[in-house]
Amino acid sequence: MKKILAWLCIFVLIASVMVMLAAAIFKIPNASTIFAAALAVNIILPVMLWVFLQAAEYFRKRGEKIRNEENNQ
Repeated sequence: MKKILAWLCIFVLIASVMVMLAAAIFKIPNASTIFAAALAVNIILPVMLWVFLQAAEYFRKRGEKIRNEENNQ
């Protein structure tokens, strides 16, 4: 699961960089807005992915602990 999410994140980041380059090079209407949105994606997406994976790991460990306590009673 982690590898799939990592590859998906890499693909989105590369696409975002290409959009940023296109917005910076070509005379596109609202280029500054597109550039800012692509830059935000490059910052926010990896942070959100890390938070998601950390939360999933925490709840997995917590669930295992609860199951072990229930089995021991």
